[in-house]
Amino acid sequence: MSPPASRSPNSPQPFLVAAAAWALPGLGYALIGQRARGITVGIAIVILFVFGLLIGGARALEVPMVEREEVQRRRLSNPSEPAERLRLLDEIRAKPWSIAQVFTGPVALAGGYVSAWAGTPREDPATHELVTPGVESHARVNEIAVLYTAVAGMLNLLAIIDSAHRAGRLLEQK
Repeated sequence: MSPPASRSPNSPQPFLVAAAAWALPGLGYALIGQRARGITVGIAIVILFVFGLLIGGARALEVPMVEREEVQRRRLSNPSEPAERLRLLDEIRAKPWSIAQVFTGPVALAGGYVSAWAGTPREDPATHELVTPGVESHARVNEIAVLYTAVAGMLNLLAIIDSAHRAGRLLEQK
């Protein structure tokens, strides 16, 4: 058990601590006075997320409502084909790990944007062929990368809950 955080007359509200912990992993602990814990948790979460991206690339972050490369290529090659978009909830059910990845914070949102950009085929002006800027990892490499990024998000969710709970306890002790 860790030593209790020092009492501060201006202890932050739990919802502010939770929002800060989501925005930057470990910041919630730092706001309640547990800087060492915040630095340790923050570094662990960011390293885990970055290792996931290093293993599988930015395309390991599968964003809901962004189609996979083969579906996009088929649509671009046959524009008369009717557009079949899945509803958002169906798409999230198909990619449940994306929920866990979002808990990593804005870094996951930025990574999701890069993933969507990297997976969008574009026409090469010189050859007039469809070219995709980012390469999608396959098989176990992709699974491991998705697992690393999702575990980083779930670890941050635990840190968000714990730091907000500790902030609430500090307010009760006043």
